[in-house]
Amino acid sequence: MTEVDEFWMREALQAALEAQDFEEVPVGACLIDNQGEFLAVAGNRTITNTDPTAHAEILVLRKSAAKIGNYRLTGTTLYTTIERFCHSSYQTLFCFAENY
Repeated sequence: MTEVDEFWMREALQAALEAQDFEEVPVGACLIDNQGEFLAVAGNRTITNTDPTAHAEILVLRKSAAKIGNYRLTGTTLYTTIERFCHSSYQTLFCFAENY
């Protein structure tokens, strides 16, 4: 793990701690583009938002896609405080492809 990886993991950990403050499962995530630029960070909000899809990783993907104006997040790096939970077969493929 590089110093850059540690920096972004700390950002994800901070989001997890903030989620815990809201009595959420303390999971955080952060997405960085292929230039190392910050796209989004989020913590779990399933309870707060009454939304079963409001997991940190999903919120980060949504925010990032909206920020860049494209649903394709090619070349990005996802930092998460816990192994990703893939909600659908599409996301399972996405998670698999991201790791290989």
